[in-house]
Amino acid sequence: MEARLATLIGQALDTDQPEDADATRERILDACLQAAAAMGVRRTTTEEVVRRSGLGRMTVYRRFPRRDDLVEALMLRECRRFLAAVAEGLESRHEPEQRVAAAFVAAMRFVRTHPLTRRAAHAEPGSVLDTVAAGDGQILAMGRGFIAAQIRSGAPGADPQRAEQVADVVARLFVTYVGVPPTDPDPADDEALEAFARETLVPLIALAVD
Repeated sequence: MEARLATLIGQALDTDQPEDADATRERILDACLQAAAAMGVRRTTTEEVVRRSGLGRMTVYRRFPRRDDLVEALMLRECRRFLAAVAEGLESRHEPEQRVAAAFVAAMRFVRTHPLTRRAAHAEPGSVLDTVAAGDGQILAMGRGFIAAQIRSGAPGADPQRAEQVADVVARLFVTYVGVPPTDPDPADDEALEAFARETLVPLIALAVD
């Protein structure tokens, strides 16, 4: 499942791919999210999702014949939600330095409040790092590519190789902050996170532009 997650992130990054959403499907995925947050993804069963959704078994199974179909659909939806939160942070500011800080705060806030990552931090320590390490680093590569693309869009003249190197450092830093939350800055303090981003991440990203 860890290696498959990299593929799902790639699909989430593909803005040309249409989303398949309807009220019933969303209700099923919401129930799956509740079950995964309470029991863990690996222990979540389709029957448990049926119970939590309040829908009939055939309604759920028609849309998701296999448990893996259900879990992958949930992961894809949550990946898209994460990227949407980061994009919203980017679009909320105009200056490059402010955009970096806002995107970092938005990403950390999403991770801090999301039921699955919140469970992982408390009940399954180390699972985030294990997931990223699996699949030959594909997940990390996706994150690096996303960050590098943002650097290049903000500074078209940036050296591509340097942008990739800086993006790699930022991606690894973010993964570490998610997998092993720091005490300083406080992950629950948006102002402290923004100050950290301005003082540390912005000068780092400036290396790619300069």
